[in-house]
Amino acid sequence: MKILFITAGDRLYRYKRGFSKSISYAPLTHAVLAALVPPHYNAEIRINDEGVEKPVTAGNYDIVAISCVTSSANRAYNLANFWQEKGSYILMGGVHPTLMPEEAAMHCDSVFIGFGEETFLEFLADYAAGKAKKKYIHTQNCDYLSMPLARRDLLSKNYLNIPTVIANRGCQNSCSYCSIHKLWGSKGLLRPVNEVIEELRLLKAKRVIFLDPSPGSNVEYATELFKAMIPLKIKWSGLSTIDIVKNEALFDLMVESGCEGILAGFETINQLNLNDVNKKTNIIADYKFGVDQFHKKGIPILGCFVAGFDRDTRESLMETIDFINETGIDLPRFSILTPFPGTDLFDRYDKAGRIITRDWDKYDTMNVVFQPLNMERDELQEVFQDMWRKAYTLKSILKRINNTDKDKILKLSVNLGFKYYGYKLRNSI
Repeated sequence: MKILFITAGDRLYRYKRGFSKSISYAPLTHAVLAALVPPHYNAEIRINDEGVEKPVTAGNYDIVAISCVTSSANRAYNLANFWQEKGSYILMGGVHPTLMPEEAAMHCDSVFIGFGEETFLEFLADYAAGKAKKKYIHTQNCDYLSMPLARRDLLSKNYLNIPTVIANRGCQNSCSYCSIHKLWGSKGLLRPVNEVIEELRLLKAKRVIFLDPSPGSNVEYATELFKAMIPLKIKWSGLSTIDIVKNEALFDLMVESGCEGILAGFETINQLNLNDVNKKTNIIADYKFGVDQFHKKGIPILGCFVAGFDRDTRESLMETIDFINETGIDLPRFSILTPFPGTDLFDRYDKAGRIITRDWDKYDTMNVVFQPLNMERDELQEVFQDMWRKAYTLKSILKRINNTDKDKILKLSVNLGFKYYGYKLRNSI
């Protein structure tokens, strides 16, 4: 049996020789599924990530499994057609097929909805018996989901040289624009702590990146995990909500476990915007306090901001850059509000007639796909680009690298990298 796993690329996430390795970290979905394939199949497995390497177009494969998000869905459908014509059995899974299974099912032989750890083995048995089903739906109704050690040996060498790990795939927020709770529910799924710790030991890495959407969202689990990580003396970075500092005991454990950097979704500087999209954890009046607490521990913050909420204006969005500098956020990143199909926000905008296009290629968080409330579509696109430009002046960069005393050279290089990214972005939209 020959199996090809493909992560479909899009207009922004595509192989660019000489640049990808410095900023891309390894996803684990396909490496985990590869690890699940039983030895008795004698499977020859290849993993191809179009974001960091050239597309695979040669060879013959019995099974081609394609994963995609909304912005890469059209590319995934083209890939499915290409490999079907070569005689392969086509699987599709990932965020977009999970949220839009009926659409995805029209382009493949079997569609996977939800996590694949439970259903992929079921599919392999069905396929071998000649009775594969059209849909495989994750139905495991428990808090924990075990995961085998990922086949990292099959991954491209073009990723950032820091291994990635998964522990908690849940998030207890229910933001209307976000697909995570639609995909996995408010609880999500937790990986047994002893399994995570064993993987960290086997990796023997000094640094790791956690892919968890919100590692601290389940306090009991996070407490157990952070305590177990302390003896390992590793450094890690990952996502976190900024309000974790309010739980002093958990925050102290997070720091002691080796946290050295976080990505936090600040989203906006207008509290009414947050209320509108049901992001209850963020209190703007507490942003400065939260950032200061991380900085006191020497931990820098990559802060994400979104342009295009209903209360946004050109003036308020440009004021966001001043707020970022005053608050001390170390590395700002910007995206355009995107109502992904399957989310509450998409349904609300669709009913109001505000969805401008269903060209999934444009659903990459860098293009305006809906009608803003206080601006024209083109104006929001223009302001978004101006935000990147203003945030990454040399004056702003030099101020930010002094927020913490650690790794100033690294922070300078990353800021300059984002300055370059913003420049390339303006010329690619």
